[in-house]
Amino acid sequence: MAQKPIKRRAKKATAVKTIEQNSAELKQFSHPDEAHPGFSFTRYWYSSTFDRSGISAWVRKKLEPRDDPRFGSAAKFEVLLPPTAPSDFLDVDHLTGRYDQTLPDFQHHAMIQVKLGMVHSKPWHASYESIRAYAKAHFASQFPVILVAHVPGSAALEGFGNHVHCIVLARKIGPDGLAGVCKKLCSDNGYRSALAAWRKFFAEEAL
Repeated sequence: MAQKPIKRRAKKATAVKTIEQNSAELKQFSHPDEAHPGFSFTRYWYSSTFDRSGISAWVRKKLEPRDDPRFGSAAKFEVLLPPTAPSDFLDVDHLTGRYDQTLPDFQHHAMIQVKLGMVHSKPWHASYESIRAYAKAHFASQFPVILVAHVPGSAALEGFGNHVHCIVLARKIGPDGLAGVCKKLCSDNGYRSALAAWRKFFAEEAL
């Protein structure tokens, strides 16, 4: 009889540990993409202040979404930075590594991702350049941006559509490196601003 309470306490402690581990993972919220075809906006944040999973592995998975040694990687990726940012941060692993290492525990916002569909009537590299111009103008004047082009057709895959992931880290960057988190970027206002800029760019470029 005396052993039963001990067993119950052990199970309870295990359950709490599982919850803590899960809360360390990135959470996400996606805005409906009906507002504009080919445009989706997702926010990523942490609900925990300890043992966070970080963004490095998440970004690396975007760059190498499959195991195939030839066709498993993104068709193209690059880092965009403001003109005053240190060149070291052009290396994607250095950028995400420093981001994870220096994000204060009390900051919960991690990044946003804008997924943009490529135009079918253009070669994918031409459509990519148009999306790159939008990302550079709207985001990269202040924030580090990681562009990742997925072109399933180059690996003889169908049904997914060519698209670019525009990953914007939620910290501004300047001559001294990464600064504080920008809460506006990871908010409804950030979503509306990004969508309005894309609509304007879309109309002007006749994409």
